Amino acid sequence: MTVTVPDDLYQQVESLACCQERSRSDLYTQALKMLVHAQDNPDQPPSYPSRPEWLDWPSEKITQVLNEVYSEHDSTLDSGLALLQSEAVRENW
Repeated sequence: MTVTVPDDLYQQVESLACCQERSRSDLYTQALKMLVHAQDNPDQPPSYPSRPEWLDWPSEKITQVLNEVYSEHDSTLDSGLALLQSEAVRENW
C-alpha cells in the first residue's frame, strides 16, 4: 500500500516522530486511529499515546545527560553558525 503525503506534512511527521522517539508508521497509525475514533465516537475525546519518559525529566536530569553527551562529543559550533547566532542575538537586543 502506498499513501502520498505532501512534503511539508511529511517533514512535520518526521520531526514529531523523532521527538517522540516513535516510527513514522506508528505515528500515522495512531493518527488514523484517532480520526476513526472521532468519527465513530464524536462525543468522546480521543486517547493520546504516552509521552516519552525524557519529557518529564527534571532540569537537573536533563543537564546531567547533556553533560554526559558533551563530555564525549565536541560541542564547538561551526564558525559560520556561531557568527549567524551572534548576529541574531545582537538584532534581538
